[in-house]
Amino acid sequence: MAAKTLKNIKVLIVEDDKDICEMYAITFMKKGFMVYTAFDGRNAIKKHQNKKPDIILLDIMMPNVDGYQVLKEIRKNVTQYIPVIMLTNLDANDFAREAEFDHIDAYLVKSHYSPSEIVEKTIEVLKLNKLIDESIEV
Repeated sequence: MAAKTLKNIKVLIVEDDKDICEMYAITFMKKGFMVYTAFDGRNAIKKHQNKKPDIILLDIMMPNVDGYQVLKEIRKNVTQYIPVIMLTNLDANDFAREAEFDHIDAYLVKSHYSPSEIVEKTIEVLKLNKLIDESIEV
């Protein structure tokens, strides 16, 4: 399969803080991504199944169904690997204690990265997973 351009990449942003979610969504759309959002884990699982995103940015702490449960559900599909970036304010050490799996592509603490830097990291993960061409500039 040929690598996609950014305008063909579908990003699912899962974030329960609607203002933060909108800020990320706008930043990704300005770079040309197709963006879907979910404000809780249940909705994230539905969007994952219906929209078939190329990459998921996933908050951990959410009401009802948390990011750990969403990740487990996403990873049940062994026929297609979807890169996941955990995007949270939990300390990485807390995450390491909580998570029993290493099925994520990146772990970003929200307060340490601007929205533009999150887009850059997302592009890096897409390149590593050969979903976009190495020559695409950020």
